[in-house]
Amino acid sequence: MRNSAEKGIRHKYLRLTISSLLICSVVITGIYFYINAQQQEQEAAYNELIEKQEKLKELSQSLNQLFFRARGFYAFQNERELDLAYVELESLKNTIKQMNALPLTAEEREPIADLSEFLVAYENEVLANSIAAVRADDYALLRELSQDGTNSTVNAFVAFAADNERASEKALRQLNQDILKQAENFAFLLTLLFLLLFVIIAMVILRALNDIVKPLEGMRESIEGFVSGEDVSYKPLDRTDELGVLSMTFHNMIKTIQGNQEELTTQNQALLLNKTELQEKQIKLEESLEETEKTKDRLIRFNDLNHVLSFTLDKQKLANATIQYFNDVYDIDTGVLWLPKSGEFALTGFTGTMFQQFREERMPYLTARLKDRESFTMKREALHEKGFAVEKVYVYDLYAAVKNEEKDDVALIGLSRVGRAFSKEEEQDISGLLNQMHLAIDRIQLYDAAIHERTLNERIINNINEGIQFISKSGTMVQHNDTMCAMLYCGDVPLDAHVDQEVWIQSMSEQTTTPEAMLAFLRKCIEATDSASNTFQYTIKEPYERVIDVYSTSVIVDKEKTGTIFVHRDVTREHEVDKMKSELVSTVSHELRTPLSSVLGFTELLLNKQLKPEKQERYLKTIYKEAKRLTNLINDFLDLQRMESGNQVYRMGKLSMSEMIIETAEKFRTQNMHPIVFIDDASDVMIEGDRERLAQVLMNLIGNAIKFSPQGGNVTISLKNDFKNLHVTIQDQGIGIPAEDIPKLFSKFQRIDNSSRRKIGGTGLGLAICQEIILKHDGHIWIDSQEGLGTAIHFELPLLAETVEYTAHEGAEENPPVMIVEDDMSLALLLSEELKLNGFKVIYHTSPEEAFKEAKRTPLVGAVIDIMLGEELSGWDLVDMMKKDDATKGIPIVISSALDPIADVRKITQISHYLTKPYAPVDLSKVMKLLLDGQHQNGVIFYPEKETVPGGND
Repeated sequence: MRNSAEKGIRHKYLRLTISSLLICSVVITGIYFYINAQQQEQEAAYNELIEKQEKLKELSQSLNQLFFRARGFYAFQNERELDLAYVELESLKNTIKQMNALPLTAEEREPIADLSEFLVAYENEVLANSIAAVRADDYALLRELSQDGTNSTVNAFVAFAADNERASEKALRQLNQDILKQAENFAFLLTLLFLLLFVIIAMVILRALNDIVKPLEGMRESIEGFVSGEDVSYKPLDRTDELGVLSMTFHNMIKTIQGNQEELTTQNQALLLNKTELQEKQIKLEESLEETEKTKDRLIRFNDLNHVLSFTLDKQKLANATIQYFNDVYDIDTGVLWLPKSGEFALTGFTGTMFQQFREERMPYLTARLKDRESFTMKREALHEKGFAVEKVYVYDLYAAVKNEEKDDVALIGLSRVGRAFSKEEEQDISGLLNQMHLAIDRIQLYDAAIHERTLNERIINNINEGIQFISKSGTMVQHNDTMCAMLYCGDVPLDAHVDQEVWIQSMSEQTTTPEAMLAFLRKCIEATDSASNTFQYTIKEPYERVIDVYSTSVIVDKEKTGTIFVHRDVTREHEVDKMKSELVSTVSHELRTPLSSVLGFTELLLNKQLKPEKQERYLKTIYKEAKRLTNLINDFLDLQRMESGNQVYRMGKLSMSEMIIETAEKFRTQNMHPIVFIDDASDVMIEGDRERLAQVLMNLIGNAIKFSPQGGNVTISLKNDFKNLHVTIQDQGIGIPAEDIPKLFSKFQRIDNSSRRKIGGTGLGLAICQEIILKHDGHIWIDSQEGLGTAIHFELPLLAETVEYTAHEGAEENPPVMIVEDDMSLALLLSEELKLNGFKVIYHTSPEEAFKEAKRTPLVGAVIDIMLGEELSGWDLVDMMKKDDATKGIPIVISSALDPIADVRKITQISHYLTKPYAPVDLSKVMKLLLDGQHQNGVIFYPEKETVPGGND
């Protein structure tokens, strides 16, 4: 076995290949080392030449530098140059040492030795003597030294260096040529080597083709002849290797096959005889498999339909799935399934229009036929269904009804097939399926009824006015309604979300003003085991104060508690009504008793005592005043009652709000502690309203501003336009209102419960009446206030027409203010309208003292002053005060008077203009425009319809 393996093809060619590779490797390695040695030798010679050349250049340069530095010292006696010369001398010595260390020839060493000796002599004799001659200024000696032949050695060395450089360059060129020639020889040698390797490989391949491929081709030809049926005579190879064994085996195999061929032929004939029987069995098996697949597919479809019938809650989905099952399993051509009560239907082979026509024309007949039976079949001649058939074609129809317990039709079905009747088995299957469909429809109807009932109950619970909670036995909140969440913040959870006990009772308790009591009540109700009811009242502050009544009761099922119901009812209105009743009784009793006590007391004095006439008059005035107070109180009650009942009559008409404000302000002129300031910044003040009722609003609001400013202070009334509305503001400097009490002030009998306001008194009806009147005029009213800093009451009323835009002054952010000090209301209104149309804001005063204060706090364009004012101070007094004060002396003043200016000619110099009544309002506008532009004309007098006359300094 070992000998045969050694003689095998694999070992034979393996040895041949390895031998070839070893020979090639040895040759290549030898060539590589030879080439490498030659390259190193040439590189060393090259480096040696380069180094000698560099050192000789360095010696020449250093020698030149030595003489250059020495001559620099000779010429300029510069010690620095002498030092550098010695440095170069040392550099020369070092370079000579390095040069001697190189492998030099005898010819090369001789000039180097001569140079070394020269340097020694030069340093010790020539250079030393030259330095002494330079320092002794003996330049004759210096010239003698330079001409004694010392430079001949240097020149000889320089010539040697140049010759050596040329020789080195020639040697380098020769060396490069040798390297190139050697490289060409190496390339030729490698080419021969590769050719040798190629020849060896080619010989190996040829040997392999002869030893392996040729015998294999012989076996392939024998196999092809044997396969094609030829008489093959194959002679095995006389070899002991693998191919010899394969050839012998192939020879034996052909003999064996030829010997068994007859037996195989006999067996093949037997197989052909059994083929027909096997094919018949295969056909039967395929038919059986097809029937099994159909049964499997039918079972799958039935299972899918059964799943829909058992679980779906959608009637339309039920109808679609059923008609699809009939179409897939029974191969129907047309079909319809209709649920008459709910209206759902499913079609196949039908259109919607065809179904509508069928329902109108055929359904009454079918319903009558199915009244006493569950199904029936029909056979009819096909008309449209026959298509291109020539002979008669019949259509077979199956109709069935699904009935409930009352024998009413809950589903009707019609199926049709062209040319194929329904078998008894199919009718039975369809009948059984319809019974299942009956159960499914009943289940869906029960579910729909339960959903309807649940939805109805949820809507009822969510739409009642009470908040409802259902708490489980464990204390978890399982249900609550929308009203509950409107009363208390429930968080972003669904109405049927389960909320743990500690979470919901803690959240609910923290929203009340008495969390501990609320928490105790809730725990008590949850832990209670009987059915007794519990009640509790709590108050919520956010987002506004509300009073809630809550009662609870346990839910008992089969004598066992299953949960607790809490019902929350908002009783804020009832609570407020009770509170208002109490306040009404308290307020009315106080407000009625006080004036009645005065009336009765002073009447008793008048009846029982003899009094002086002046006392009688004073007592009667007091009685009249208190009776008037009682009348006003009763009128307020009656007015509010008529307004709330809708019986108040409003006489609407065109009104000027600025005129009404001035008329109302005139009634409070005697209030010395509360000067009224009127700022008119509205271009349009015309509204539609009831003069009497709006005057009542102004009287109430201005009266409140005065009443609730016990320490005095200005009452400022402002007018301005806000789009299509007229905005009125009444601002006082009184005691102010706490922020939490502002929302309650427009309620009846609502008064702020603090000591300062209790001293002032009042019924709490005034603002409620004002609100009713403003609302009836399509306006709205509101309050801005800060306790201790005064109150501003605002109301807006719609204008009669679009706001008229007045002239705007360039560069002004707001209308420039002009103050009018005038006791004639009609003239003040006329002047105010003219000024507003020309873009001025008008501030109206009647009191000189308040006008002076206004001039000090407001940057005025000018002041229009009437001479004839109050009894105490005149217009000239106001002019004097303004001109003496540094803050107001620069304000332009226009005198508006009917007096002759000649009498006041000495005072005219203090003013800007003097307008003599009567004058056109446009004259005042012109003057104010000039003043706004800074064009003062002191003392110009305007006469009506005349030229201006200078009356002072122009």
